[in-house]
Amino acid sequence: MSRIDPAKKNEPPVSDRLENASRVSAIEAEKKKWMEDNRAAFAAYDALVDRLGLFGEEYRNFE
Repeated sequence: MSRIDPAKKNEPPVSDRLENASRVSAIEAEKKKWMEDNRAAFAAYDALVDRLGLFGEEYRNFE
């Protein structure tokens, strides 16, 4: 028995690792699409904050 055998026993099967990688890739693609779909809303919010400032900003006690 080699020293590598016990470590290999604890690894998940390749199919599980591929399925997880596929799931992560799909989540990242969904996140990217959501960010692009909402880019106009982010820009509008940023413009509003630039114009009016943040709500409650006058009460914050940290810099």
